Amino acid sequence: MRNSRLLLTLTVGLAVSSLVLTAPSSLASREPTKTQIMDWINKQAKNPVVSDNFDFQLVNLDDDPEPEIAAKHNGSVHIGSFYVLDQKPDRTYALIAEEEWNPPRLQLDHWDYTREVNYSEIDKNTEVEPRLLAEKRVFETVQHTGGSGISVYQANLWYLDKGRLVKAWEGLLRETVSVPGGQLFRTVGSYQIVHDDEAKPLLYHWQTKQELNPDTGELLPGKPETAVQIYRWENGVFVPMNVEKPSGQ
Repeated sequence: MRNSRLLLTLTVGLAVSSLVLTAPSSLASREPTKTQIMDWINKQAKNPVVSDNFDFQLVNLDDDPEPEIAAKHNGSVHIGSFYVLDQKPDRTYALIAEEEWNPPRLQLDHWDYTREVNYSEIDKNTEVEPRLLAEKRVFETVQHTGGSGISVYQANLWYLDKGRLVKAWEGLLRETVSVPGGQLFRTVGSYQIVHDDEAKPLLYHWQTKQELNPDTGELLPGKPETAVQIYRWENGVFVPMNVEKPSGQ
């Protein structure tokens, strides 16, 4: 009898241990799934997700420790949506921002081209946290838009402030325009942020326009038109300081 009780005790103990080891982890400890995120968006969004062209990223966009969700939906070549979701106390997420941006990809940390990131073995002062811009954690989202005969890539700099998305700046990166009658123009832009004044950094934006051969896409003879716009950080956004006419005018 004693051996039988001992065998029963061992059997029950092993069974309980097996249940503990194989029991699914708490839902609260799991990262959200693609389906969950799409459901949260579609319950609140003006432009819901209607196709599988959807991507998301968990990233800390503000000062609290809980990660937010940045997501994008590409509806067509030039139409899409960008979403930001914030975590609630029950670890589900609520939609706090929705923009009619059509990002080719999520690349939120590419706004500051002056920041060098090396391997720790090379650079002992490598920053772990993203560099702040005027005490704001600013991110870049590129959108692809356009229409018939027009293709545009535009940079959007933004950050979260008290649960809302603030647009700090937008600027042209590339534009191709086909004009009826056989003309083709391309404008290429770029920007650079200068941190000499940490409280009021400057943003330089260049645009160069030139005509192309509509059949080959090659540059046609002629001097490119280049314009430069300088912006200064004021009250949480970049505002223009000057307007420079295109070179040669």
